[in-house]
Amino acid sequence: MLLFIHYLFLISNNKVFFVDWKSEYINPNQITVLTIKTSTMMSKKEFSILACLILFCNCSNPLIEEEKPDSKTYPVQFSVQLSKEVLPYVATKGYPTGIIPEPQTKADEITEPAPGTLESICTTIEYVVYKVDNTTAPFRKQHYSSTDSQDFGIIYDQLPMGSYKICLLAHSSATDSLNNNSFTFQETTDTFYKQITLEIGSGEEIIQDINLERIVGKLEFFATDSVHSGVKQFEIKLSGYPDKFNIMTGIATASSDTTAFTHLFFPEDIGKINQSHSLLTFIPETGKTMSAKIKSTNHAGQLLRDYHIASVTPEINKMVRYSGKLYESRLSNDTFTLYPVSTNWGGTIETPLGD
Repeated sequence: MLLFIHYLFLISNNKVFFVDWKSEYINPNQITVLTIKTSTMMSKKEFSILACLILFCNCSNPLIEEEKPDSKTYPVQFSVQLSKEVLPYVATKGYPTGIIPEPQTKADEITEPAPGTLESICTTIEYVVYKVDNTTAPFRKQHYSSTDSQDFGIIYDQLPMGSYKICLLAHSSATDSLNNNSFTFQETTDTFYKQITLEIGSGEEIIQDINLERIVGKLEFFATDSVHSGVKQFEIKLSGYPDKFNIMTGIATASSDTTAFTHLFFPEDIGKINQSHSLLTFIPETGKTMSAKIKSTNHAGQLLRDYHIASVTPEINKMVRYSGKLYESRLSNDTFTLYPVSTNWGGTIETPLGD
């Protein structure tokens, strides 16, 4: 669209004389030529209004219109699954040394997922997309629940052309929140993660399998003594426990507060042997470790036994087991033993720790 304006003004004795005005309005579909020849006397106020009108017409009809970006999107599909070497962590409270029970399923389930599959371990998938040139704010994020989807593990999307970071996080926490690229969970469950770089062009539909990898470790405190009638509570307190996971960097951040895990005993627990207390944890940042204080108390709140472990270092996809007497009153300088165990329940390395 183009507007030509030709004009001539004469100013004399505070009056403005407009002596010629020719306007040609041209567009690709229609040509309109308006020619006015007159001799009009205007005040300066009228002249100012006319001048503004002329400038507005010129500015609102640029010679070259701004080019619109390509808004076309292209289909992508991801099939999310777990790496073949992943086995579910044991969920039972206690078991004899060297005997690992098979994963348990709910008795009221009509169909049960195959052990080791995504749907047998996780109930939620977090799908977060970043542009490669802007990783501070997500371009897209979506929350998928196994209860709301019949094809849980299949993600469909439409993305414009460009380069992207695709981040996937699978877990079973009841609640979670995303803030500054970091997820905070109500509790840490078995969690799996993967990040890939994806180029979206003008080609065919993208269909890609993505194998998620476990990013948590398991800590277990295993009792070599039995539960007796005098013990009421067992408590684990961890300093430096990671409670946030940055989905963009893959790094967990430690909490500034002490995190406590408490187990209360009931009459039906009395006499049980090989009792264990376990928890899952993200891996602390490189060079940072956790410390642990564990103790058992009686019904009067008096201390029965306690340990302080200055350095607790979990490992991805491995279980670290601390074994020793947990409930009996301390009568001697008992030892505590550390067992790092891989998830395929391979060899055991025993390292005695002093009180």
